[in-house]
Amino acid sequence: MRQDQIDRLQDLAEQIGEVFLEEADPNNWSGTGVPLSGMDADTRGNRYWDKKNAIQTGTLLARVLDLRDRDTRSTDTKTPEKDAEGEIKQYEKQARDILSAIQSGATSKR
Repeated sequence: MRQDQIDRLQDLAEQIGEVFLEEADPNNWSGTGVPLSGMDADTRGNRYWDKKNAIQTGTLLARVLDLRDRDTRSTDTKTPEKDAEGEIKQYEKQARDILSAIQSGATSKR
């Protein structure tokens, strides 16, 4: 993706983020301050819709952010092979350290 597209996705994410923060605020939902037992069917339905809409906006925000970050993840210098090699070396070192600790513990008890 081109840098100008990534920048536009960032701007879009900020706009959607503002909308999400507004929609996710329980003080902005229908029937705020009214106990559930005091709500009529329309108010309960509107409240449900308010929450559902906030969830969908949050999902859209997550997708836009994922799309924006996709190129940076794919251009990362680490490859799965390098990750596996590094992990193997780490475990080999841990095994050597454990063996060394066991051997030094066994010789110190003599």
